[in-house]
Amino acid sequence: MTDTPSTRAPDEITVIDVPERRRYQARTGERILGILDYEMHPVEGRIVLIHTEVLPDAEGMGVGSRLAKSALEDIRARGLKLTVECEFVAAYLKRHPRDYEDILAR
Repeated sequence: MTDTPSTRAPDEITVIDVPERRRYQARTGERILGILDYEMHPVEGRIVLIHTEVLPDAEGMGVGSRLAKSALEDIRARGLKLTVECEFVAAYLKRHPRDYEDILAR
């Protein structure tokens, strides 16, 4: 990740899946603002969200929430089941308890 300061607004943040690195990246232009690491378990049709990290100068811009929401929506669209080890995503799910019940692995 680069440490160049950003003045871009949160709506200019995009989230992409980078499967070869097993992570989602929140970006503005070419600058990575945050990451959400995961493990795939394709035989089980399951993904485990492991860790979220946001650059210090991007905190408070909604980057972590954007990462969580985008990852969860992607997981749903791909028909995967979810296991959460990441404390940030677990807290996000507690704030949105009914929105993602359908994708949680039981």
